[in-house]
Amino acid sequence: MNLLGNLVARGGPVMYLIIALSVLLYTQCAKLLISLHSARRALGKNASPALKNVPLLEARQQELAADFRNRHVMITAMIAAAPLLGLLGTVSGMAHTFEGLSSSTGQRSMSALAGGISEVLVATESGLAVAIPALLVVYLGRREIDKHQTTLNRLKEQAWRSESR
Repeated sequence: MNLLGNLVARGGPVMYLIIALSVLLYTQCAKLLISLHSARRALGKNASPALKNVPLLEARQQELAADFRNRHVMITAMIAAAPLLGLLGTVSGMAHTFEGLSSSTGQRSMSALAGGISEVLVATESGLAVAIPALLVVYLGRREIDKHQTTLNRLKEQAWRSESR
């Protein structure tokens, strides 16, 4: 917890918001990945290309796509918010920097400048560090959905072909 406290002290009060957002964001990312993994396992178990399975496969396909869409909207909103919170920390840090510069002279002025710039950089970096890996998770999720849809379409096609023979 000391590391977290140090990060908050270096990045300013906006770090509390960035940390809370990252917990919510990565909880949703984990739920998305678990959902996709479960869907893949279920598809592997019930992957017989029989015509009687086509309605079940279509229902699963629609259910998975709807679940992904819902999570995707929430996750992308949080991904967009993370750098904005970092920007808010940047503005706050710059305000502290200029405040410190105006109230001090000489060596204290340089110390205030360095401290303010450090706060700005930590907040900006933290916002980006939260958003970028989540973007990769969403990309991987989209790829997994596409693979799943392709597999389901192939199974449905095989079922129709085997029934028509």
